Amino acid sequence: MRYIQGFVRSLDDVSKEKLTKGKNGELFALLQADIAAGCVFPAVRKNELYFYYLGGCLYKFARCYFTRDKNWEKFGVNTDGLSVYDKAKNEVEHKFAKMHGGSAERWLLNKLYCHTFNTELKSKVVVLDIEVNLKGAIGGGKKCDLVLLNTETNEIMFVEGKVFADPRVKCKVGRTPEVIEQVNIYTAAMEEQRQVIIEQYGEYVRIINDLFGTSYNPPKKLIEPAKLLVYETDFSNLTVNGSYSIEKINQSLGTDNVMWVETYNEPTLEEIWTALRGGVCK
Repeated sequence: MRYIQGFVRSLDDVSKEKLTKGKNGELFALLQADIAAGCVFPAVRKNELYFYYLGGCLYKFARCYFTRDKNWEKFGVNTDGLSVYDKAKNEVEHKFAKMHGGSAERWLLNKLYCHTFNTELKSKVVVLDIEVNLKGAIGGGKKCDLVLLNTETNEIMFVEGKVFADPRVKCKVGRTPEVIEQVNIYTAAMEEQRQVIIEQYGEYVRIINDLFGTSYNPPKKLIEPAKLLVYETDFSNLTVNGSYSIEKINQSLGTDNVMWVETYNEPTLEEIWTALRGGVCK
C-alpha cells in the first residue's frame, strides 16, 4: 500500500552531531537538564525534534538548527532579567494560563509526561510520543494526544485526551459527540499503517535511548482501537446532556475503550493503561 506522506520517526547522523555543537549544544544542554527533571518532553519527528513544555512546543530542532515560534513572544509576563531560555519557557507557560481556568486537557496530560525521562520516577507505563500526526491517507493533519508504551509488555497504545466540558465530548441530546469520529479516524489511520507504526516507533525508541539515556525496548505490538481518556467528568452533577453524551460515546466506541475520570481525580499511567487495555493487540 502506498501512503500519501507516510509515518516516519528518524534523526540522521549529521543532525545528531549538530545537535551537540556550538550554540545548539548550549541550548540542548539546558533542554536535557529539564528533560531529566521531567519538565520538558522531547518528541522525535521526521529528522526533527520537538521539545514541549507545559503542552506547548518550546523549541524545534530542524535542518540542524533550533527555532521557535516568534508569535509566542507576545505572551511573556514579567520577563525582565530572565535568560533567553527562561523567557521562552515563560512565554509558553502564559500562553495557556487562561485556558479553561488552567484546567485544559493539555495541563492535565502534561502531568503524565514527566515519567518518561526522569529515572527517579518508576512507572512501567510511560508516554512515548505526543501530538502524533500519522500522516497517512487517512486522517492526515489530525493529531492524537498520546502514545503510551508499556515497558514490560512492549505494547503501544494511542490515546486521545479530553475534558468533559469540551463541546466535542458533551453535546445536546440528539447530536453525536464529535470526539467519536475523531477517535475512529485515529483507529482507521492506525489500521492503515499498523506495521509501519510499530517499525517507526522502534526507531523512535533507539533515538531517545541514544540521546536521553533511556533504555526502553522497541515496541512489538500495537493495541487497537484508539482510546479515549476524559477528565473532569462530574458524575455527581450530571445533566441530561451529560448523561446522554456518556451513553452515546460508550455505545459508539465501546466501554473498554473509554476512561471517564471524575472531577479532581488524576489517574496514574498504569491505571490509565489498565482501564483502556481491552482491545486487539496486533
